[in-house]
Amino acid sequence: MFRIPAYNEMELTFDEAVKIMKGRANGDLLEGLQSMDSLWEDYIKSDDQNDEEFFDNWQYEVNAYNVVVEKMRPLFEISSN
Repeated sequence: MFRIPAYNEMELTFDEAVKIMKGRANGDLLEGLQSMDSLWEDYIKSDDQNDEEFFDNWQYEVNAYNVVVEKMRPLFEISSN
């Protein structure tokens, strides 16, 4: 999950978030999420880090990512039963 600055936080429905993430990867939700992971990894490895600029440029995508991951989290939780 991204720690989004308050001024970049947005309210998105799950459907809106899915559409944004799928739009990053020709309709593939998982690939869209992975592309954001890769984008973040590349950013943190770069010498030219500016969080304000990153979140301004990727505001919709990071918010969509968080909505999708939060909604899908229960699918990946391991039960202790």
